[in-house]
Amino acid sequence: MLSIGQLLRDRYRVDALPDPQANLNAYRGHDTVENRLCAIKVIEGEEAARLEREAETLLSHRHPSLPLLFDAFMLDSRLYAIFEWPEGESLQSRLKREGRLPESDATRWAGQVLAALDYIHTLNLPIARGGFSPAHIWIAPDGRARLYGRGVTDLTASDPSPYLAPEGGAERRADVFSAGATLYTLLTARAPEQTSPRKYNSSVSLATAHVVHRALNPRPEARYASIREMRKALGRAKGRSEKIVMPLGAAPRTFPLAPLAAGIVVVAFAIGGVIFLRSSQPTVAARNTETATPQPTTAPPTTQLPNHPTTQPSPTPSGTPTPPPTATLSPTPNLTSQAGAIAAADGMILVFVPGGDFRMGSPDDDTQAFANEKPEHVVFVPSFWIDRAEVTNAQYQLCVASGQCTLPSGFDSPTRINYYNDPQYADYPVLWVNWAQANAYCAWAGRRLPTEAEWEKAARGGDGRLYPWGDQPPDNTLLNFNLAAQDTTRVGSFPNGASPYGALDMAGNVVEWVDGFYYDSYFPLVSNTVTPTASFRGGVRILRSSSWKDLFENIRAASRRFSNSEASAFNDVGFRCAAGAP
Repeated sequence: MLSIGQLLRDRYRVDALPDPQANLNAYRGHDTVENRLCAIKVIEGEEAARLEREAETLLSHRHPSLPLLFDAFMLDSRLYAIFEWPEGESLQSRLKREGRLPESDATRWAGQVLAALDYIHTLNLPIARGGFSPAHIWIAPDGRARLYGRGVTDLTASDPSPYLAPEGGAERRADVFSAGATLYTLLTARAPEQTSPRKYNSSVSLATAHVVHRALNPRPEARYASIREMRKALGRAKGRSEKIVMPLGAAPRTFPLAPLAAGIVVVAFAIGGVIFLRSSQPTVAARNTETATPQPTTAPPTTQLPNHPTTQPSPTPSGTPTPPPTATLSPTPNLTSQAGAIAAADGMILVFVPGGDFRMGSPDDDTQAFANEKPEHVVFVPSFWIDRAEVTNAQYQLCVASGQCTLPSGFDSPTRINYYNDPQYADYPVLWVNWAQANAYCAWAGRRLPTEAEWEKAARGGDGRLYPWGDQPPDNTLLNFNLAAQDTTRVGSFPNGASPYGALDMAGNVVEWVDGFYYDSYFPLVSNTVTPTASFRGGVRILRSSSWKDLFENIRAASRRFSNSEASAFNDVGFRCAAGAP
C-alpha cells in the first residue's frame, strides 16, 4: 500500500489513494520530471509477471484511443505501471447520469474503441482479451474515447463478468463479444443480453442492432471473424442509419489531373526535371511580417528533381531543419509563392516556401494550447518546396508499380471496404501507410518528408496564425473535420482553407507523417542541450495536422502528436513530401 506523498524512483509522487466509490483501483500521481498528472497502478503476484511483458510492449506503441504508458518497472516483486490519468468521465458514469446514449454517440465511441482493438490485434500485442465494459472507456474533453482495458492500464474495480465471452478471453473473438456487449449497454443502459437492443430501445437502427446481435453470439464461429470485420460492419451500419450533411464550400478539384497533365508530365520525364506553372490559389490576407504571397529577395530556384536520388536524406531535428542535397538548380526570375511546380515522378504540384525566421509553437499564455506546443520559439528555415496536397492513392500506386514502394497494410477506409484500389477514390489520400513507407515514397519521387519546422511554416506562415487560413474559427467549408464526413475527402476539396503559400489540406482530412523525432516539449531543442534521436522513447515519429475525425482542439496549426513506431499505420494518417532549395 502506497501512502500520499510517497515518491517512486525519485520521480512519481502519490497524490491520492484509489477511490472505490469512483470505481478506480489506481493511485492518482504526479510525474515531477515531466510535470504531468499520471495514474500509478501496483500489480502483485503472478499477475505482475504476466503483465510485465505487456507493459514492455505498450511502452513502444501508441494509439489515440489507448492510454499512453509512460513507465513500468519492477520493485520488490511488484510491477508499477505509470500511465495517463483519464480525463473526462467513463461511459459507465455517463450512463448513470444520462441513461442510454444516442445511437450516433454510442457507435462513434464504439468505433474508436474498435480501432484501438484492431491496432492491438494487428501488432499481435500480448494484451488480455475480452471483459472490458463501459467502465473501461473514458471520454476525454476533446470527445475521443480511450480504452483503459483489462491488463496493465486497467483502472476499474468493477466486475467485468457480464461482458466476458462464454469461452473466456483466450481468442481474439472474445474482444468481438465484449465490444458487442458494451455497445448493447450503451444503447440500452442495461446489462447485455442475447437479444436485439431494439427490445429496450426501438430507436436503434436495424443495421446497428444486427451488428450488436451478431457480435453477442455465444458461439465464437458465428460472430465476426475479427475486430476489423466488425468495424467495417459498424461503419456500413452508421452509413445506412445516419444522413450526413457536409457542405464542402467549393467543388472538389481533380488534380493530379491525369488526362490533362499527361502530356506535361511526359515532357517533365523527358527533360528529367520539373515544370513550373502558375496556379489559381485563393488569396489570403496579409498579416504582420509575411504577406499572403511572399516575394523573396532572391527568386526561388527551379528545382531539378531526380526520379531516383542516389542518397537517402537523413533525419533532421524537428526544431532546426536543414535542406538536404538537391540536384542542379537554375533561376526562375518571376516565380512567387503563388506559382507551383509539377514533379516528374508522380505529377504532384509543389508550392514554394521562402526561407527565413518564423515563430514555431504556441506562447505560454495560450490557454488553448497543449503543453507539447510550448515554448514558442524562433526557428530559421531555409527555402523549400512542399507538396500542395497529400499524396493520393493513384500517386502511391505509381511507386508500388515501380517496385520502390510496398502496398499499404489495409485497402479500406473507415466507411469504404475497397478504398485503395477503387478508381473513384484515386484522388483521395492514401491510408494505412507507415512512416517508413512514406519515407520510401518521397525518396522514389525525388523528394523527402518535410521536417516538423518546415511543415508548420508551410501550414501557418510567419504571422503566428492559429489555422492555415488565419484565425477564423473552423467550419466545414474550410476543412474536413469533426466527423462531418465520417471519412476522407478528395485532396484539395477545401481551397478556402489554403495556407499562406497555397498548400491545401494542412488541417483536416488526414494527419501527416513528418521527418524527425518527437519530444514532449520544445524546451530541450530551445536550450540546445539534447538532440532527438531514434533511441528516444523507442524512436517516436512525429505526426502533424489533423484528420476527418478530429475536433476543434487538435486542428490548430501548432498541434503535435506522435506514433511510437515507424512501422505503425492508421486509417486517418497520410503524408506529403518536400524538397530543399538552395
